[in-house]
Amino acid sequence: MTTALRSILLTPNLLGKDGVSALSREVSRALPAPSLVLSLHDSSVAGDSSADLELHGARGSRVRFLADVARAMPRVTPDTVVVCTHLHLAPAARALAWRGQRATIILCGIEAWVSVRPAERWAIAGGEVVAISQHTVDRFKAANPALASTDVIVCHPGLPAKSPSQGAWPTTLEFSTYPTALIVARMSAAERYKGHDALLDVWPRLLSRHPDAVLAIAGDGDDRPRLEARAAALGITHAVRFLGRVDDDRLDQLYRACRLFVMPSRDEGFGLVFLEAMRAGKPCIGGRGAASEIIEHGVTGLIVDPDSRHELTAALERLYSEPDTCRQFGEAGRERFQSSFTNDSFQTRFTKAIGRRTLVTLAASMP
Repeated sequence: MTTALRSILLTPNLLGKDGVSALSREVSRALPAPSLVLSLHDSSVAGDSSADLELHGARGSRVRFLADVARAMPRVTPDTVVVCTHLHLAPAARALAWRGQRATIILCGIEAWVSVRPAERWAIAGGEVVAISQHTVDRFKAANPALASTDVIVCHPGLPAKSPSQGAWPTTLEFSTYPTALIVARMSAAERYKGHDALLDVWPRLLSRHPDAVLAIAGDGDDRPRLEARAAALGITHAVRFLGRVDDDRLDQLYRACRLFVMPSRDEGFGLVFLEAMRAGKPCIGGRGAASEIIEHGVTGLIVDPDSRHELTAALERLYSEPDTCRQFGEAGRERFQSSFTNDSFQTRFTKAIGRRTLVTLAASMP
C-alpha cells in the first residue's frame, strides 16, 4: 500500500553548501512528517535518521525529476503540504498539489528578480508565495508589474544556534593575531556583485592607516585567478589571503578569529553569511538591500552603498580604528541572531506562514 504524505518539498538541492540548500534543509525540518523531498540535483535516494523523511535525487535530470513528481502524485491527500524552494520548480509544485493544499512557492533571490515565464506565472496564480526578504519581494514585483498585487509573506531564514565546532576556539590560525576582515563568497564571473573587487580597490588606502590589516577571502570559483592578479597589480598580495574552499569547522574558526565580516554585495537575496558572522559575535559590513534586514546599521554593523568606495573605506576604517565599537557591534549581533535568526525562530515563522495559508484556504472553501 502506498504511504500517504503529510508534506512534499521540491528543491534544486538539499545536501549542497549553497544558501538554497541550507534553506531547504530548514524547510524540511519544519514540515509535517511523513515527508518527501524531491531534489533536482542530489544523487541520493535515502531516508534520514528519523525515517520520516524520504529523499529522492534526480542527479540533475529534469526527466527523472518529473518522473519522481509523477510517482508522488498518488500519495497526495487533501491535507498534504507542498512547498518548493525555487521559482523554476513552481509549475511542478502546483501540479503536485492537485488534490492537496495550494502549493507554497518560496522566492529566494535573483531567480525571482526577472520577468517570470508563463508556466511560473500560472503556478504563482494558483499557489501561495513566501519570500526570504522584503528586498526580494520588492525586486520581484518591480520586475513583474502584473503581479504587484500578489500577497507575499516575508519569512527570514535562520541557522542552527550552535556553530559546527560547538564553541571550540582554534588553537592555531595563520592570521589569528592580525586584524583580519573576512569575506565568504564564491568568486565567479556570474557573481562579481559580491564585492571582492570593491574590497581589493579600497585595501591599499586601509593599509596606509592600518599596515597590519589582512583581508581573508574564503571561497573559490572561476574568477579567482583574475582577482589574484588584481591584488598583485595593486601591490597588496602580502595583505590578502585567498583561502579557497573550507569545511564547516574551518569556516567557523575563520569567523571566530576575524575582527569583522564584510560583504558589500549588490544583489543578495538574503545573506546567510551575515548570520554566521553574527553567531560568532562579529560586526558586519553589508550593502544596501537584503543585508539591511539583517544588520542594524550602527547597532550590529554598518550598511554601505555597494557602489561607493568612499562609504566602504569609511566603514572599514571605523571598525579598524574603534575596537570597542567592533566589540559592541559583535555582541549586539550575537544577541540579535539568538533572538531572531536561529533555525528555531525560522521554523516558528515558517510554520505560522503555512498555518495562515491553511486557514485562508479553509475559509475560502466554506459555504
